[in-house]
Amino acid sequence: MNFLKNLKKPYKVLAPMVGNSELAWRILARRYGADICYTEMVNCDTFIRSKINPLSNRWYTTNKIDRPLIIQICGNDVNKMLKVSLILQEYCDAIDINLGCPQEIARKGNYGSFLMDDLLKVKEIVTVLSNNLKVPVTCKIRIFESIEKSVEYAKMIEQAGCKMLTVHGRTRDQRGLNTGLASWDHIRAIKASLNIPVISNGNIINNSDIDNCVEYTKCDGVMVAETHLYNPLIFIKRHSKTNISIYKEYLNIFLENYNEYDIHTIKSHTFKLLKKFLKQYPEFSEHINLCKKLKDYINLCDVLETFIKDKNVESVYLGMDPYIRKIS
Repeated sequence: MNFLKNLKKPYKVLAPMVGNSELAWRILARRYGADICYTEMVNCDTFIRSKINPLSNRWYTTNKIDRPLIIQICGNDVNKMLKVSLILQEYCDAIDINLGCPQEIARKGNYGSFLMDDLLKVKEIVTVLSNNLKVPVTCKIRIFESIEKSVEYAKMIEQAGCKMLTVHGRTRDQRGLNTGLASWDHIRAIKASLNIPVISNGNIINNSDIDNCVEYTKCDGVMVAETHLYNPLIFIKRHSKTNISIYKEYLNIFLENYNEYDIHTIKSHTFKLLKKFLKQYPEFSEHINLCKKLKDYINLCDVLETFIKDKNVESVYLGMDPYIRKIS
């Protein structure tokens, strides 16, 4: 794929995250090591019903530095998925098919990992999109319990035309309280069996985990999701930044790339970026909850600086905690 030519392995990839993958966050991620970024998932049924002007919607808000960019779609109707992808391909470097979402909303909509029950449908979708789009088609999957079945599944997707495969090393049932650890053994076996780039997803908590994952799985790159929201500097080995300085930088980027659709994302990023600080000073959450508009968050920085000075906050609380998922 052309957009991979100038990138150095292992590729560092920011995952598609609903409500958290807006342009400002992608730009921040790229400043600190992300090579490839995904938009949040686009539901093809919702897209067709909404009739939103593509140029004004958060899904396609981008700029010349926001590259390479992959737009992820979901659905089960190949004709709708093709119709939407033909529009979206004008705004990105590749279209990714979500074959991995395990959430209840995906079960109800029969998309994501629930298409694992209909492999012929998966093959049809990948084939039709690959044959009709001018940009490459990539896929993100979950694994089956069996390594052998997972490998065969991945091979089928490759043969259907997929040009890059991201493997989340968890089964469909590994979610919520049953999340558990991702299986790098599955990912290693899939990588050894394919001829296309394979991206590993799962078990990345610290920067050192990236090298460990690549060494073990031999994958071409590593995708990071929730961990990145709590520590957007996870792709770089050394830094002297505080959570406050990164938060200010994020807000400045947001100002420079203002999009009304993304205002709701700021609160989510605020709580995650300041997690370590808020664990020690939970009372400050009240100030965050009062923020409704962009100017409120900008003013919050001054309130935060005053609070830190008045409380003589120790530097240890101005760091970024790794995201550690509770597992059974």
